[in-house]
Amino acid sequence: MSDKFFQPISGFELPRFAGIPTFMRLPHVPLDNPRLREVQVGLIGTPWDSGTTNRPGPRHGPRQLRDASTMIRAENGITQVRPFELVNCADLGDVP
Repeated sequence: MSDKFFQPISGFELPRFAGIPTFMRLPHVPLDNPRLREVQVGLIGTPWDSGTTNRPGPRHGPRQLRDASTMIRAENGITQVRPFELVNCADLGDVP
């Protein structure tokens, strides 16, 4: 079973619009955090615009995914699977 630290933050504990925006409201674990060794699945954003020439904006992709993911539930309604109870997941931030 996963550590409580690595569970998504409930909307009852902190409003969905508050705090550091992380993917699915997972904890933000900076790369210099000692708990980084416990992370089994780490998500890293790559804000990068150099792949497009006439349509800038992909650099906003990681932030938009994090914002949209705040409404995703931590449990699948059909299968009743709770993936965050199986592994330690964290948002590691963006590539510098």
